[in-house]
Formats: sequence, structure tokens, C-alpha cells
Amino acid sequence: MLDSNLDSSRSSAPLLKLDSEQRAKIFAALGDPTRLRIVDLLAQAVEMSGSELANHLEISLALFCHHSKTLVDCGLVQVRKEGQTKYSSLNRCLLAHCLASIKGLPNANSSN
Repeated sequence: MLDSNLDSSRSSAPLLKLDSEQRAKIFAALGDPTRLRIVDLLAQAVEMSGSELANHLEISLALFCHHSKTLVDCGLVQVRKEGQTKYSSLNRCLLAHCLASIKGLPNANSSN
């Protein structure tokens, strides 16, 4: 659903508008500390294997796969398979558009 429009490898993508359901799915995925740590790690690398990520997070590969599926389902993480190894990368374009979609909110310190 999101992959065709939000592939981070296509830098010439037009400005995208995310609907509320898509944004809610993304923010729900980011609401878990382990998934947020996965996104943090991928933000610092081009791509990492599932084993590398699980080792950095000090979790089992099975638990990593569970969290990875959620991130893939919402489009934040893309997976590439090479032989038996799966490599994950962050869909930076989608993350940037999702975060930019809430920039219009008033500052929490301002009075209403």
C-alpha cells in the first residue's frame, strides 16, 4: 500500500499526503520502545541484517522478527533478502513525511 508511493530510494517522489489511518499506524509502531530503537539504529546505517539488529538490541532473533513485521507493515522498514539473510533499511522518506505532517500543531508552551 505505502511502498509504491514512499520508497526512500526514489528521491524524486512528489510531496506525499498521508491519511490519518496511515499516520496512526506509523505512530503506533513507533510507540513501542523496541521498535523505536530499531528505527534509531537504522537511522544511523544504510541497512543492517536482522541478526545484527537483534544483537545490538540484545533480543532474540524471533522477537526482532516480530517487531520488524510491524515496522514493515506500516512501511517504515523495507527488507531486502540476499541468500538466507534479510537486510532491513529505514524508509526515511515515509518517516520524514509522517513527522512533517504534524508540524502545523501549535507549540505546547503557547497559551490558547
